[in-house]
Parts: sequence; structure tokens; C-alpha cells
Amino acid sequence: MNRKYTTKFPTFMRKILLIILLAIISVNLAFSQTQDTKSFIKNVDAKTFKALVDSGKGITLDVRTPEEVADGYINGSSTINYYDEDFETKIKLISKEKEIYVYCKGGGRSSEAAKILQKNGFKKVYNLDGGIMGWEGNDYPVVKPDLKKDEKIQHVNLEDFSKILTTNKPILIEFHTVWCAPCRRMAPVMDSLEALYKDSAVIFRIDVDKSKEVAKAYNISGVPVFILFKNGKELWKHSGMISAEELKKQIQSNF
Repeated sequence: MNRKYTTKFPTFMRKILLIILLAIISVNLAFSQTQDTKSFIKNVDAKTFKALVDSGKGITLDVRTPEEVADGYINGSSTINYYDEDFETKIKLISKEKEIYVYCKGGGRSSEAAKILQKNGFKKVYNLDGGIMGWEGNDYPVVKPDLKKDEKIQHVNLEDFSKILTTNKPILIEFHTVWCAPCRRMAPVMDSLEALYKDSAVIFRIDVDKSKEVAKAYNISGVPVFILFKNGKELWKHSGMISAEELKKQIQSNF
């Protein structure tokens, strides 16, 4: 009788231990997932902020006025004036999948902007404590904006856009804003494609801020967004930066 009990008892205990172990693993996994998705705002010094910017993992956002930006900004920054009436509308066009690094002159406006970013779904928000003054105080570089107007950014209403789509040539549209750093980086790519396919395709950029009717019709919720049309039909769509080679591939496959 004792022998039967001793053979069954270890088996029973093993089952109990296995259940406990699985429960611990489940709790740890759930905690890990919660930590990954948890939203936060962190105030960081200039050294940490520079390391974040240099990592290339996120989006850098300057929320100063155009006059302040004209004196110099952190290279690669998107620029949206915190005092703009449509500030919140504009930030909704920024990808929420990435970390965001926000700064102003001294850190005050960017602290408030960080709260708005968090409220609008940005999970990881880093605010530069001391602003760009702290950045420059560490002798970190700034760049001057190119004040030359980009004549190739178009703004159209929905009626005119519909007319453009009637051609039987492939039409590649980039939905773009002047304040978006990734959009600015894609501009020379689009210009080179326009020159390359000048006789066989239609390629241009649309300013989302000034073409709200078109942006709404095509559900543009971020920038840059690329859409390829032909004979009035949407054939392909991509959000975010993309290589010239991939854009060429899409155009050439639809001649």
C-alpha cells in the first residue's frame, strides 16, 4: 500500500509543478507583452537624445516656429509648429510604429507636444530636456533649412485629380508634406523618376496639407504614401520610404 502511494505521488507532484511552471511562463509572457506595448514619455539629456537620433530607429520632430527652425535644426527632423491650429491633425500623419524624438527651444513646448503625441497613439516618446539649446550647448551640429521653394509639390482638388487619372499611362503619386523629413528625402527620387519616365508615365507629388479632399478620398493617414494608378484604378500602394528600384519595378510592370 505504501509502495503504491509512493509511485503515484511523484507523478502527481510532477503534474502540479508543470502547471505552476506553465502559469509562471504565461504571466512572464503577458508582462513582457505589456511592457512592449506600454506607452511612455521620457525626458532625456542631449547626449541620450543624440544617441537615439543617431540610431535611426525613430522619427525626430522639431515643434518650433518656422522662424526658429530657420536658425538651424537637428538634421533629419520633421518640423511642425506647435502653435499651428492643425498641429494635432499633422502629427496624425506621422507613423506611430516608430519611436519619436521631440524637441523645441528649451523643452517646454516639446513637453506639451509629447503629451499630445502620447494621446494620439505614439507609444515611445522621448523629449529633449533643455531643447535645442541643450543640444547646441554640447556642441552638437545643426543644419540650416533649404529655403528654396519646391515648385514640384502640387495641390489639387478631387475633381482635377479625377481628370488626371483618366490617362492610360501608369501614374505614380507621392502623397507628401513639406514638413515631413522622410518626404523631403524621397523628393529627389521622385524627381529622378519623373525625368526617367517623362514620356511613358505620370509622376508627381501632392501636398496633403493643401489637398485635404484628395487625401481623404484615398484614406491617406500617414506620409509619405505612394499610390500607382492606371486607367483610373488604384493598382498598388505603399506607406513609408521606399527604394527607387522598387518604384521602378512597380511602374515598369504596369506599362
